[in-house]
Amino acid sequence: MKFLVVSTFAWPDHFGGAERVIGEVTSRLAQRGHAVTLLTARLEGLPPAESRDGVEVRRYSVDRGSPPAFYRSVFSGVRRALDERAAAGADLLHVHQPLSGVAALAPGARRPRPLLFSFYAPFDQEYLARHRDGYGSGRASAPALAVSALMRHADRYLLRRSGRILVLSEFSRGQVAGLVPSAAARTVLAPPGVDLERFRPARDAAERARAEELLELPEGGAPLVLSVRRLEPRMGLADLVEACRLLRASGVALRLVIAGDGPLRAELRAQVERAGLVGCARLAGKVSEAELPDLYRAASVFVLPTRSLEGFGLATAEALASGLPVVATSAGATPELLAGLRGAAVCPPGDPAALARALAPLLADAAARESAGRAARAHAEAALGWERHLDAVEESARAVVAAR
Repeated sequence: MKFLVVSTFAWPDHFGGAERVIGEVTSRLAQRGHAVTLLTARLEGLPPAESRDGVEVRRYSVDRGSPPAFYRSVFSGVRRALDERAAAGADLLHVHQPLSGVAALAPGARRPRPLLFSFYAPFDQEYLARHRDGYGSGRASAPALAVSALMRHADRYLLRRSGRILVLSEFSRGQVAGLVPSAAARTVLAPPGVDLERFRPARDAAERARAEELLELPEGGAPLVLSVRRLEPRMGLADLVEACRLLRASGVALRLVIAGDGPLRAELRAQVERAGLVGCARLAGKVSEAELPDLYRAASVFVLPTRSLEGFGLATAEALASGLPVVATSAGATPELLAGLRGAAVCPPGDPAALARALAPLLADAAARESAGRAARAHAEAALGWERHLDAVEESARAVVAAR
């Protein structure tokens, strides 16, 4: 089967959980013998076209000067690529993100008719959360509400026109039903996986120490708390920094590393300084594909402090596969991912004191960390392979093509 995959961004060009799923799915479909063309945005320094992991990657130019300019350039870039026969011979269109998806579906686009839509999150709610200090509800300005209404229309437009909709969690399935009730019957649960060979526990203390040295992590030998997140309010990283401040104030030794980039970088750096964590905390920025597994192996505990709208939590899955105990909030689908896992702790969103209380026993007891880490790896091996997701993609693709 020939897939035309349309996304606004994809891994490894762009950092993010959804983008990582897109990168994994396209390469693994190619490994299964499918012909895959990925149409995505061209970022600085990247070629307009290349073959990567068996996938034909075609990139359209975008203008990142302002949000309106970016939106217009995505729309025109997708349409231009389709006019230049990017979809030639494709059996179906697989859309992953609303902005580029609407461009591919708008009247007049030269595209295959069967449509498969991977839904990761309601675009409008994520947008509003940025204006609500990361939370899924609360007051927002009139302009923000107006923009979110347009985004909600885009999600609904795609959901109504999709032959099948793939979601990563039951939480996201409920979001689809809330947007377009009739789409519920066409929605398929397809939890993603994690590369269990790349993301694995450190073999011994020496390998963990080598990873720490390679990544230039904070020195001191105290347990290392890790979070891998985009730096924006919804991710709850300010709550994690405050939790670490509380722990240090109570005499708990720890180090903190936050990997990722985003608009809150300067604000989080200032918070680290105010909290007195300079020297034991590091904002690592975007971590390369090659270094990411070592970063997990160097850590002692993983924290997912999300405030709202966690559609799955791929970083959490990677941490589990790496044998890390997990402390997380109950936002979104995280309780589904951690269900039945011994040693995992789930806290209320937006509560630094609760995060601190959950972290304290793990940081104080190496044996407890090791036991929880073994359980985490076993959980990943049992539930987080990629095969289920790829099977769902293939079955859904066959169904929408047959229905044509």
